[in-house]
Amino acid sequence: MSSASQLKKAAILGGSGFTGAELYRLLRRHPGFEVTFVSSESNAGLPVDKYYTGSIHRKKPGGLKFSRVSELDGHFDAVFSCLPTGELPKIIREVAEHTDYIFNVSGDYRITDTALLQRHYPETLKHDFEGGWHYFIPEFSEIDRSKKVVNLPGCMAVATIYTLYPLVANDLIEERVITDAKTGSSGGGKSTSEHHAERTNNFRAYKVHGHRHKPEIEHALTYHLERTVDLQFSVYSLDLPRGIMATSYSLLKEGVTAVDVRKAFYGAYAAKPFLHYIPAGSGTPMIKTVNGTNFAEIGAYVEGRNCVSLATIDNLLKGAAGQAVQAANLYFGFPEEEGLPQEGEGAWP
Repeated sequence: MSSASQLKKAAILGGSGFTGAELYRLLRRHPGFEVTFVSSESNAGLPVDKYYTGSIHRKKPGGLKFSRVSELDGHFDAVFSCLPTGELPKIIREVAEHTDYIFNVSGDYRITDTALLQRHYPETLKHDFEGGWHYFIPEFSEIDRSKKVVNLPGCMAVATIYTLYPLVANDLIEERVITDAKTGSSGGGKSTSEHHAERTNNFRAYKVHGHRHKPEIEHALTYHLERTVDLQFSVYSLDLPRGIMATSYSLLKEGVTAVDVRKAFYGAYAAKPFLHYIPAGSGTPMIKTVNGTNFAEIGAYVEGRNCVSLATIDNLLKGAAGQAVQAANLYFGFPEEEGLPQEGEGAWP
């Protein structure tokens, strides 16, 4: 347990959204962080613990109230930004003056290609920022303390990267890959315009081409492995509140066997505390067993030269808030698993 003098002072921006609520829930129980500022423009002045459903049963709620972002003052060891994509760049210079690191879960600083930024994240280009940013996947990235912004991967992007990383790193597959990613409704955030009646008892493709996580996946594989994939990436909506399954279909190179694939996945993931590789014959990844946790379940299945690799995550934890805490643990020298759920906590059946 950290002493009070060792506690890292943290702020959460965009605290009334799904991801902000999960971050507050995780950091409030984390022995190394103290949350002293939570922003919400629409709820400014209201008690934080009376807003979050995870806190409503507390007998003694804390005294923290929502503030406006403009009220951010003093110095924080870390600012966790859960603002909608496009909002952080508008205030990045002001926020950066108050912290050592900004852990950002939105998409603003995930890619560096100017043309792709203009198409998918135009606000990033509109606002100069000299602090620098770093795309950080906890399992694959090196810490770069010279960069002020630590930008975490998108939820569907990181699930897809887990399905492909061992195959690409070991040069086991041909360049052409097809991935479909299925996501629950919380992936759209609170502002989604899709009505409950339209989503329930339904399964549909909502972005066949042009999803902005596609260039992010290609960029991440190129950046970390110096290899490219020719990716067809389509996204579907699930009738679930949370959870993602990504399925990648690839063609093994001549001579590559199922044993080679199994060794590649074991080699990549055996030492990663939150990545659970399920070998063929031992089941397949599912959403319900990862929901409420920071774990990813990953499997790869070979028939002839055809390889199907799958990954499941909780989009609000391993795809957002949990991943941000995992990254912060690594940056500040805490154990990587600190403050993150190690079990499903009653999510089964």
